[in-house]
Amino acid sequence: MAMSMCVVQAADVIQPHETDQPNVVVIMADDLGYADVGFQGCRDIRTPNIDQLASSGARFTQGYVTGCMCGPSRAGFLTGRIQSTFGYYVNASQPLNPAQGFPADTKTVAHWMQDQGYVTGGVGKWHMGTADHQRPNAMGYSDWYGFYGGGLMYFPLDHPSYDGRYLTKTKPWSVRDMHHTLPMLHNGKPVKWDQYLTRELTDGGIRFIEKNREQPFFLFVSYNAPHEYLEAPAETIAKYPPESMTEVPGVPAKNRSVYAAMVDEMDQGIGRLLETLDRLELSDNTVVWFLSDHGGMKRTSDNRPLRGAKGNAYEGGLRVPFVVSWPNRIQPGTVLDHPVTSLDIGATSLALAGGDVAQAELHGRDITAYITAQNSDAPHQELYWHVGKSPKDFSGVLREGDYKLLVKRGSAQLYNLRSDPTESNDLAKEQPQRAEHMLAKWKAWNTSNQPPLWNPGGKGANNYQYANYEWLRGTPHYKANAEPTPKPRATN
Repeated sequence: MAMSMCVVQAADVIQPHETDQPNVVVIMADDLGYADVGFQGCRDIRTPNIDQLASSGARFTQGYVTGCMCGPSRAGFLTGRIQSTFGYYVNASQPLNPAQGFPADTKTVAHWMQDQGYVTGGVGKWHMGTADHQRPNAMGYSDWYGFYGGGLMYFPLDHPSYDGRYLTKTKPWSVRDMHHTLPMLHNGKPVKWDQYLTRELTDGGIRFIEKNREQPFFLFVSYNAPHEYLEAPAETIAKYPPESMTEVPGVPAKNRSVYAAMVDEMDQGIGRLLETLDRLELSDNTVVWFLSDHGGMKRTSDNRPLRGAKGNAYEGGLRVPFVVSWPNRIQPGTVLDHPVTSLDIGATSLALAGGDVAQAELHGRDITAYITAQNSDAPHQELYWHVGKSPKDFSGVLREGDYKLLVKRGSAQLYNLRSDPTESNDLAKEQPQRAEHMLAKWKAWNTSNQPPLWNPGGKGANNYQYANYEWLRGTPHYKANAEPTPKPRATN
């Protein structure tokens, strides 16, 4: 059974905390396409709650994340720092290898929020490592309900549809199966659950809000949806017959059908979270952010009109659906056209909590004045990305005003995103001086990026199929004599 907690009835609601420090809720989807929510023009997937969140606050037409793959993008968001500046370039391919993931002594935005008196919580996907020093409770989260890998099967492993496939395995696990079969945990202790994963994570978020409604809180709702594997309740899939789905190049209609159901389930969960804030009279004092961790996958998602998808540095990999709602402070229906980044969420949250963004050395900007229409200036004159595997891999992006330089292993493409948001017209040969100037700036910035925290080659994967962590007992990955050996790397 899922974890239970007494639900507070409306008549017993305790008055919310009276403070200048607003609550902060960050809702992050996984692999969501740029055009796969209603406020972005989607017609075949129903997202009324996400759309209401957008219409009640502000949506960013140029909202970016720091990476085009899950791990690096989330590492940037969680720390509030560009991940290449501390050597985080690729996904952890071996989730039970303590050398992969966050280095020791990493300080996160959640740590900084704790310093300001906030209670910090998270639900869902972690993906930053499984060793003691890498787990959410060691990384600034006082309460975490979720899983440590890069995903999880959407039903418990003993679900009849799996036919025992994930309970035992004689051959080495694949990378995806390793990530998706780790247990569900609450503060490091295994819990049993018996419903669709997205619903379970929503329940976890609601419990956190109810428990901590009397003090300022920072909650990261890290949904796994709509990341593959493609799974959803049959009744939700039935709402989206394949023949009714929008034709998206490269996306099979059957995939699109299940993917739509997964987005629908996430939207329903977001609706329940927002209803909880309303019921507990917390909405007016809560800043709610919604975004995806990067662009959608080619075989499931619609990123149009943007070029590219998850895994590359075209706009379709880095620009995402991005909204913020804050009743009584943000004018409903606001549309903000200047570029912003997921790093701005941490910086703005810390500033609203009363912290010092500069002292924390966060790389984002406090955009409170921008989202509340006190200032219409662009928060950023330049934005930098590194999307390669090390500083020696010259791959990344410089966004300067309307221009975007895309560096691919040393060669450069140049686009004017104002006139060419689809990145169809490479201007590098027409404007060689601009391209050379921007490339020189990107290379100069790249000199500050750090060596990789681990070898991305993935050698020795089979050595990390198992571990002797107590929280793995009762799972296919537990072995008493399988203690991981690499020592955690400390930050400089």
